[in-house]
Amino acid sequence: MSRLGRSLVLRFDGSVRYGADNADPRAAAVGYVVEEAAPVLEGCRELSAFVSSTHVEFRALVAGARAVAELAERDRVSDVHVRGDSAAVIETVDPSRPTGVGGDVCRRRAERVRELLEPVPTVTYRRVRRGKNDRAHELAVRAYDRPGRG
Repeated sequence: MSRLGRSLVLRFDGSVRYGADNADPRAAAVGYVVEEAAPVLEGCRELSAFVSSTHVEFRALVAGARAVAELAERDRVSDVHVRGDSAAVIETVDPSRPTGVGGDVCRRRAERVRELLEPVPTVTYRRVRRGKNDRAHELAVRAYDRPGRG
Protein backbone atom coordinates (compact mmCIF):
# COMPACT_ATOMS: atom_id res chain seq x y z
CA MET A 1 0.00 0.00 0.00
CA SER A 2 1.37 3.42 -0.92
CA ARG A 3 0.78 6.42 1.30
CA LEU A 4 -2.02 7.34 -1.11
CA GLY A 5 -3.80 4.05 -0.54
CA ARG A 6 -4.20 0.61 -1.97
CA SER A 7 -4.40 0.03 -5.70
CA LEU A 8 -6.78 -2.86 -6.34
CA VAL A 9 -8.01 -4.91 -9.26
CA LEU A 10 -11.55 -6.29 -9.08
CA ARG A 11 -12.23 -9.22 -11.39
CA PHE A 12 -15.78 -10.57 -11.63
CA ASP A 13 -17.60 -13.30 -13.49
CA GLY A 14 -21.01 -14.90 -13.62
CA SER A 15 -21.70 -18.45 -14.70
CA VAL A 16 -24.90 -20.08 -15.92
CA ARG A 17 -25.28 -23.86 -16.12
CA TYR A 18 -27.58 -25.21 -18.77
CA GLY A 19 -29.50 -28.47 -19.04
CA ALA A 20 -28.62 -31.34 -21.36
CA ASP A 21 -30.30 -29.58 -24.28
CA ASN A 22 -27.96 -26.60 -23.73
CA ALA A 23 -30.99 -24.32 -23.90
CA ASP A 24 -32.58 -24.42 -20.45
CA PRO A 25 -30.67 -22.52 -17.78
CA ARG A 26 -30.62 -24.64 -14.62
CA ALA A 27 -28.43 -22.72 -12.17
CA ALA A 28 -26.32 -19.60 -11.88
CA ALA A 29 -23.46 -18.46 -9.67
CA VAL A 30 -21.13 -15.51 -9.26
CA GLY A 31 -17.48 -15.11 -8.39
CA TYR A 32 -15.10 -12.24 -7.81
CA VAL A 33 -11.53 -11.67 -6.74
CA VAL A 34 -10.01 -8.46 -5.38
CA GLU A 35 -6.25 -8.31 -5.94
CA GLU A 36 -3.25 -6.22 -5.12
CA ALA A 37 -0.06 -8.10 -5.96
CA ALA A 38 -1.93 -11.22 -4.82
CA PRO A 39 -5.58 -11.94 -4.03
CA VAL A 40 -6.85 -9.95 -1.05
CA LEU A 41 -10.48 -11.09 -1.08
CA GLU A 42 -12.36 -13.76 -2.97
CA GLY A 43 -16.01 -14.67 -2.96
CA CYS A 44 -18.56 -16.83 -4.70
CA ARG A 45 -22.13 -17.93 -4.24
CA GLU A 46 -24.88 -19.68 -6.07
CA LEU A 47 -27.91 -17.59 -7.02
CA SER A 48 -31.42 -18.70 -6.18
CA ALA A 49 -32.96 -16.76 -9.07
CA PHE A 50 -31.71 -15.17 -12.26
CA VAL A 51 -33.01 -13.75 -15.51
CA SER A 52 -30.13 -13.90 -17.99
CA SER A 53 -26.38 -14.32 -18.19
CA THR A 54 -26.00 -10.52 -18.33
CA HIS A 55 -27.93 -10.16 -15.08
CA VAL A 56 -25.72 -12.83 -13.51
CA GLU A 57 -22.62 -10.90 -14.60
CA PHE A 58 -24.06 -7.73 -13.06
CA ARG A 59 -24.71 -9.55 -9.80
CA ALA A 60 -21.10 -10.77 -9.76
CA LEU A 61 -19.88 -7.20 -10.21
CA VAL A 62 -22.17 -5.88 -7.46
CA ALA A 63 -20.87 -8.56 -5.07
CA GLY A 64 -17.27 -7.64 -5.87
CA ALA A 65 -17.94 -3.91 -5.59
CA ARG A 66 -19.54 -4.52 -2.18
CA ALA A 67 -16.36 -6.34 -1.07
CA VAL A 68 -14.19 -3.44 -2.26
CA ALA A 69 -16.45 -0.94 -0.46
CA GLU A 70 -16.14 -2.90 2.80
CA LEU A 71 -12.36 -2.99 2.40
CA ALA A 72 -12.33 0.76 1.68
CA GLU A 73 -14.13 1.38 4.99
CA ARG A 74 -11.14 -0.12 6.84
CA ASP A 75 -8.19 0.80 4.58
CA ARG A 76 -7.52 3.69 2.27
CA VAL A 77 -8.07 2.64 -1.36
CA SER A 78 -6.73 5.05 -3.97
CA ASP A 79 -7.89 3.23 -7.06
CA VAL A 80 -9.71 0.15 -8.25
CA HIS A 81 -9.50 -1.30 -11.74
CA VAL A 82 -12.62 -3.29 -12.61
CA ARG A 83 -12.06 -6.14 -15.07
CA GLY A 84 -14.64 -8.48 -16.51
CA ASP A 85 -15.23 -10.48 -19.67
CA SER A 86 -18.78 -9.17 -20.24
CA ALA A 87 -18.64 -6.26 -22.67
CA ALA A 88 -22.32 -5.45 -22.01
CA VAL A 89 -21.74 -5.05 -18.28
CA ILE A 90 -18.51 -3.04 -18.63
CA GLU A 91 -20.10 -0.72 -21.20
CA THR A 92 -23.16 -0.15 -19.00
CA VAL A 93 -21.36 0.49 -15.73
CA ASP A 94 -18.53 2.66 -17.12
CA PRO A 95 -19.73 6.27 -16.83
CA SER A 96 -17.34 7.37 -19.60
CA ARG A 97 -19.27 5.30 -22.15
CA PRO A 98 -22.41 6.75 -23.71
CA THR A 99 -24.33 3.49 -24.13
CA GLY A 100 -24.90 0.17 -22.49
CA VAL A 101 -27.44 -2.59 -22.21
CA GLY A 102 -30.97 -1.44 -21.54
CA GLY A 103 -33.46 -2.30 -18.90
CA ASP A 104 -34.21 -0.85 -15.51
CA VAL A 105 -32.62 -3.71 -13.59
CA CYS A 106 -29.31 -3.37 -15.43
CA ARG A 107 -29.28 0.39 -14.97
CA ARG A 108 -30.05 0.04 -11.24
CA ARG A 109 -27.24 -2.47 -10.81
CA ALA A 110 -24.82 -0.21 -12.69
CA GLU A 111 -25.84 2.69 -10.42
CA ARG A 112 -25.33 0.45 -7.37
CA VAL A 113 -21.81 -0.44 -8.50
CA ARG A 114 -20.92 3.23 -9.02
CA GLU A 115 -22.45 4.09 -5.63
CA LEU A 116 -20.45 1.37 -3.84
CA LEU A 117 -17.20 2.47 -5.49
CA GLU A 118 -17.85 6.23 -5.14
CA PRO A 119 -15.51 6.65 -2.13
CA VAL A 120 -12.58 5.39 -4.24
CA PRO A 121 -10.94 8.37 -6.01
CA THR A 122 -10.08 6.53 -9.24
CA VAL A 123 -12.14 3.73 -10.78
CA THR A 124 -11.50 2.32 -14.24
CA TYR A 125 -13.45 -0.28 -16.20
CA ARG A 126 -12.07 -2.58 -18.88
CA ARG A 127 -13.30 -5.66 -20.67
CA VAL A 128 -10.74 -8.46 -20.67
CA ARG A 129 -10.50 -11.75 -22.53
CA ARG A 130 -11.99 -14.70 -20.69
CA GLY A 131 -8.49 -16.11 -20.09
CA LYS A 132 -7.55 -13.01 -18.09
CA ASN A 133 -10.56 -13.63 -15.86
CA ASP A 134 -9.91 -17.28 -14.99
CA ARG A 135 -9.85 -17.01 -11.20
CA ALA A 136 -13.20 -15.19 -11.00
CA HIS A 137 -14.68 -17.79 -13.34
CA GLU A 138 -13.25 -20.66 -11.25
CA LEU A 139 -14.85 -19.16 -8.15
CA ALA A 140 -18.24 -18.86 -9.82
CA VAL A 141 -18.09 -22.49 -10.97
CA ARG A 142 -16.96 -23.58 -7.49
CA ALA A 143 -20.21 -22.22 -6.05
CA TYR A 144 -22.10 -24.97 -7.88
CA ASP A 145 -19.96 -27.69 -6.37
CA ARG A 146 -20.14 -26.72 -2.71
CA PRO A 147 -21.02 -29.50 -0.26
CA GLY A 148 -24.65 -29.64 0.80
CA ARG A 149 -25.90 -28.32 -2.54
CA GLY A 150 -28.94 -29.98 -4.08
